[in-house]
Amino acid sequence: MTTPLMLDPNALLKPLDGYIVEDLTSADIVATGAIASSILGDLAAPVLKMLSVVGDSADDIALEFFPDPDDESTPGTLIFWPTTRTSVKSTYDDAHQAEYSLRLAVFLSERDDFDAIYPAGFSMVLKLNESACALVNNLPPAVFERLEFQMKGSPLPSGFEFLDDSEHIPVVPNMRRQFLKAISRAHSVTAKKRSKEFEAVMVHYIWDNTEPESHFATVLSTLATLFVAIHHQSKL
Repeated sequence: MTTPLMLDPNALLKPLDGYIVEDLTSADIVATGAIASSILGDLAAPVLKMLSVVGDSADDIALEFFPDPDDESTPGTLIFWPTTRTSVKSTYDDAHQAEYSLRLAVFLSERDDFDAIYPAGFSMVLKLNESACALVNNLPPAVFERLEFQMKGSPLPSGFEFLDDSEHIPVVPNMRRQFLKAISRAHSVTAKKRSKEFEAVMVHYIWDNTEPESHFATVLSTLATLFVAIHHQSKL
């Protein structure tokens, strides 16, 4: 799959080399938070370009990095969300309550109990609330078919899935069927919990350098394309 700008995730993560969550000092926590913000800031322009299409721009899509100093391993998240479909109370509330949003985060290296060190990487999430799921139901099947076609010819990204508390559903193959299955499950879980808050559908992927570099761009482009398709559907 091609993207408007080819991104090098290893180069983006390079400034985090040497930082391991279990070894962080207070000064390191401040430093890694600033580094995460800078890395995600470098991603912002390429992603906005992905969210822009011919004859249309991303002017009605907001973005902001929200730091999380209480999470040493994932010190903040860059969120993209539609400004025209939110309450415009505060950017934090709008971003976290938006009916659909694209969320990118950096996580740091960690050491397990056996001294094995897991590398730093990226978390990518397309989060959909109930109304956004209704928009997905109305998307033309060709949207999903085109995305799957672009992935053919190389191994599918491992761990690219719909994520909830108890079940992981692979996104591909049969993306549309899997999407509708995840939406149906979210409705079922919400009803079972008798919750007033809809169990959001989250399309999730984690990339680190144990995964092919090409999968970073493939998944990011796929999530951006889905965001755009939902965004356009919301205007119909």
